[in-house]
Amino acid sequence: MLRRRFVIAAAIALFAMALVSNSALICAALSVGSKAPDFQLSGFDGKTIKLYDYTDKPTVLVFWASWCPHCVRELPVLDRLYKDLHPKGVNIVGVSLDTNSAGKDFVSSHHISFPMAVGSGGVAGSYQIVGIPSVFVIGKDGVVKAKYAGEVDESTIRSELAKLGVK
Repeated sequence: MLRRRFVIAAAIALFAMALVSNSALICAALSVGSKAPDFQLSGFDGKTIKLYDYTDKPTVLVFWASWCPHCVRELPVLDRLYKDLHPKGVNIVGVSLDTNSAGKDFVSSHHISFPMAVGSGGVAGSYQIVGIPSVFVIGKDGVVKAKYAGEVDESTIRSELAKLGVK
């Protein structure tokens, strides 16, 4: 009986270590300096949005939802940045975690002009989104240069983009 408990406890311990090890590998995959996972999503305009189609320039990727108060404040800031910096060589892409209609309605009513797609659990999972908004600054090389969980102010994003040569 004691041996059986020991075997069960050892098996549980090994399973837990494997879980932690795999989680660490997944987290490491999204650390600053790692390649950003590509995705292919349906845009609000009906066109397909693939992240790697946007990495010809530094790209700001934001995960958001219309019911998130921090997102509601942050998206207009990102839209101002897009209007100012897109001609200077910056892409901004949004991934809504809303239903398609809720996200579209929000973007339309707030006049957000940068490309938007409807996300899925798969994409959010590959970026390990645990809260929104989540912002990733991705270089032309497709590598994550910075990442932020929660609302990010304009000066912080501008500072990150300046490091990539965008002023």
